[in-house]
Amino acid sequence: MRIFKISGSFGACAGSSLIEVLVSVFILAFGLFGVAGLQITSLRSAESALERSQAVFLSYTILDAIRANTDKDGNIKASDYSTSAAADIANLCDTKAISASDAVAKADLEFWIENLQENLGQGACGGVHCDGNKLCTVTITWDDSRGDAGGAGSGGSRSFITRSRL
Repeated sequence: MRIFKISGSFGACAGSSLIEVLVSVFILAFGLFGVAGLQITSLRSAESALERSQAVFLSYTILDAIRANTDKDGNIKASDYSTSAAADIANLCDTKAISASDAVAKADLEFWIENLQENLGQGACGGVHCDGNKLCTVTITWDDSRGDAGGAGSGGSRSFITRSRL
C-alpha cells in the first residue's frame, strides 16, 4: 500500500475562503442598502404623484359642482362660488367661514374643502374665482414636503391651478 505525501503546508491557505465570503457579504449588504434607498425614493414619489392626481380630481369636482348649480332659467351661478382674494382663501380653509349667498354653493364649498383636507392633509386649502365671463380659476395648495425630500422645491408647498370657462 502506498501512501502519498502532499508537500507544503495547509496553514498558508487557511482563512482565505472566509475573507472571500466576508467581502461577498459586504458587497451584497451594500447593494441591498442601495435597493432599500431606491424603494424609499420610489414610495415618496408615488405618494407625491397620488396627491397631485387627487388635486386634479378635486379641482374638476368643484368645477362640476359649479356647472350643476343653475338658477330657474338654467344660468350657472358661478359668482356664488367666488372668493375675492388669497386672504379669503386662507380664511375659508382655516375657519370654513364661507360667505356664499346661495345655500347650495355654500354646501358645495364646505364639502369640497373637507375633501381637500381629507385627501391632501389638514394644511390643504383651495379657492375659486369666477369672473363675469364665467371663466373660473380653481387654486389648490397643499404641503408636499414628503415628495419634495429636501430638494430645491419651495419648502414642500405645492399649488395646482385649473382654469375653465363654464
